[in-house]
Amino acid sequence: MSICKTCGTKYSKWTAPVSAGGLCPQCFESVLSEEREVKPEEPVALSAIPRTEKRNIRIRLTSFIPRSRSKAVFALAMSCYCVTLAYFIAAWARALHIPPPPRSFYLSGGIGDVVALLALAPIIESLILVAVFELVRRAHAPDAVQVITAALFVSVAHASPWWPHAMIVLPGFCIQSASYLYWRRTSWKTAFWVVASIHALSNSIPAASAIGRAIHYVHPHM
Repeated sequence: MSICKTCGTKYSKWTAPVSAGGLCPQCFESVLSEEREVKPEEPVALSAIPRTEKRNIRIRLTSFIPRSRSKAVFALAMSCYCVTLAYFIAAWARALHIPPPPRSFYLSGGIGDVVALLALAPIIESLILVAVFELVRRAHAPDAVQVITAALFVSVAHASPWWPHAMIVLPGFCIQSASYLYWRRTSWKTAFWVVASIHALSNSIPAASAIGRAIHYVHPHM
């Protein structure tokens, strides 16, 4: 025999369900009936749920950096930015009726020009950019000053023989200088080769254009 926890009466544990939990059959049935009388919760309409207001997310420069940590993906993305900005500024130069570059500005399209565009210029100019960047950095200048100073120094070297060229390549060198700042946290050598890769990829279009121009002059009827 067992004693009910609710009413205190004695009952046979064989007559009560296993899930009664120490209650006699009468008390157990009363508990079940009370649970059945409880009304189920009504589903809430979706329209009644208050919507949270969308927060205005500020666009930062880091939003344009690839999520991948691959150096190849980073260099390819940054070179696309460089080429896009260069063509954008060049279009504005034509719209403002700035005199076109002289004939000496264009490359002949020889092997030497292609090697200079894809190998020599990316390495030498990237070394100059890094050297200026590190000098300004040792002066404890802010990051923005380091990036802009290094980019301006290399861009001014492109003013001859057509001065608008310095303005056209300035955004690209700003991107390369900022890329050096970004990857310098890993190591300066890694940052240098990333910058040189961006420069080489950006020069691939002028190199292809120079080759096409050389082929046109060699075979004018093609």
